[in-house]
Amino acid sequence: MRLPFRRRPAASEPAGLPAVRAERVLVALAVHAQQIDERLARMEHHIKAMADTDVGLELPTHDDLLDVRLHSARVAAEVARVAVELQARIDDLAVRMPAVVAEDRRQRRARTLAETIIDLSDSLDTAPIDLGDAPDYWAATG
Repeated sequence: MRLPFRRRPAASEPAGLPAVRAERVLVALAVHAQQIDERLARMEHHIKAMADTDVGLELPTHDDLLDVRLHSARVAAEVARVAVELQARIDDLAVRMPAVVAEDRRQRRARTLAETIIDLSDSLDTAPIDLGDAPDYWAATG
């Protein structure tokens, strides 16, 4: 539970409070600017060091660009071929699907009928004592 917030009278606030806040903001900005300047100087130093020492970096040539384009064209052609083959398989399955669905329905109906018969036979109590000639015993049904 929060207690109600009470405001202090305006007369009790120090007169230089906004100036102190602005000064802190300026100091924080100066520190961040100095850190950024140091990072940039380090990066420039690393770039100059890499340029001075031959690290073996080579820019791509026109032949490299043509090789990449040729490879991407081959990959695109392979993907298109696979897509055509998959579409043909899907079409073949779509033609055969009604027969498969009808056979599956027949099998499901036969399985349901068999389970019903099993459930009915399980619910009948057919112990040998029930089949005897004793008139006191009756077969239990479920």
